[in-house]
Amino acid sequence: MTLVSGPTASSPWRRLLSNALLVAVAGGFANVLNLGVTFFIARLLQPNTYSAYSQMVGVFFVVALPGSALSVAVVRRATYYIVRGEDDVTRRWEYRLRQRVIRAAAVGALGSLPLAVVIALWLGHRAWIDVWLVILAGIVYAVVSVDRALLQSRQRYSALAGNFVVEGLVRTVFILVGTTFGVAGYGVGLLVAELLTRWHSSWLTRPEEPVDHSISLTHTGLTNELMVAFWTLGMMAILQFIDVFTIGHANPHGGGSYTAISQIAKTLVYAATILSSFLLPEAALANRKGGDVVKQLGVVGGLLAVPALVLTATAALAPTLLVDVFPAQYRHAADSLLTLVVAMVALSVSTVLVTFLLGDGARLPTLWLTACVSVGFFWIVGAHGVWHETATRDLEVQCVVVVGLVVASGFRLRSRLRLEAAA
Repeated sequence: MTLVSGPTASSPWRRLLSNALLVAVAGGFANVLNLGVTFFIARLLQPNTYSAYSQMVGVFFVVALPGSALSVAVVRRATYYIVRGEDDVTRRWEYRLRQRVIRAAAVGALGSLPLAVVIALWLGHRAWIDVWLVILAGIVYAVVSVDRALLQSRQRYSALAGNFVVEGLVRTVFILVGTTFGVAGYGVGLLVAELLTRWHSSWLTRPEEPVDHSISLTHTGLTNELMVAFWTLGMMAILQFIDVFTIGHANPHGGGSYTAISQIAKTLVYAATILSSFLLPEAALANRKGGDVVKQLGVVGGLLAVPALVLTATAALAPTLLVDVFPAQYRHAADSLLTLVVAMVALSVSTVLVTFLLGDGARLPTLWLTACVSVGFFWIVGAHGVWHETATRDLEVQCVVVVGLVVASGFRLRSRLRLEAAA
């Protein structure tokens, strides 16, 4: 593959904004399609079945988000080679990486079977095959994340945006068709959609020149970067879905109403995750080249602020506009909507800051998140599935998390500015 940078512009701010907007619009399009699917499924399924469906969505993201740790590790390592300008070595490393990831995915698919049985029992005696299908889809998503990381590290944002659009379209089609056959059909549809997305991403990242297999590689390992990112994003996934899992565990057949409002609130986190696809390579390249990332953070923060303010204002002033998209049987938890939206605003900021810190090579967020999740898990579970109490405790935990990450990011940026001033 040849090195392709973002579009040239007269202003660095303009270039950054155009690249970020490209990713945001494509990811937002896919997100809107997913929301449409969610609303359709809410009208298709009964409340107890919809609660099971939402739990499967949570399982997918818990598996997929730590899988996104591969993106962090791959971007960090790929930028090491790209900055050195060794294209032949980079292609050799990418080829070797793909082979290892495919083998690991095959092993993970088999090894996840007993795990699916355990998770199914904890979630309220769900069908293990439903859980396993969703886990398999999450594993395929992890492979897609590797391809996307290769696009990110080369700043190929147009190709990355195209893959987001493809994923949104195929998910819409196959999940809608699959869910008509129940929760298991949802798992099949999601798995097929991710396999098609993987086919497209592998086509985008195919090498344009032959790979020289005789080249020896140095610093090929991803272990340290991967383990740190895997654990960190695993903590973020738990923070995103602990309330839904708690409700489902405490009340397997009565969590549909809370799940409905959580789907509305968590759209902010999906938006932050999409924008992080732009921020991650920018932070990693700035770290490798010794540049700053303040502009990138400013662009991402500005773009995220728009939907955050709109959703918060709507939840506060006209919540029925959001809740009424669901059938009447899903509106009983509407009084918790604003609390949960504010909690997800905090988690969205945390998502952006964690991406910046990981891309910059920081380790402190991992320790902070581990401590917060260890305590916060028991605090939220202590609500015993009561809707408003669960949302309130979730908000408290999210606020503690984001304050620590703001402090860590501030120290990191100040240290970077001091080094630049000294140079």
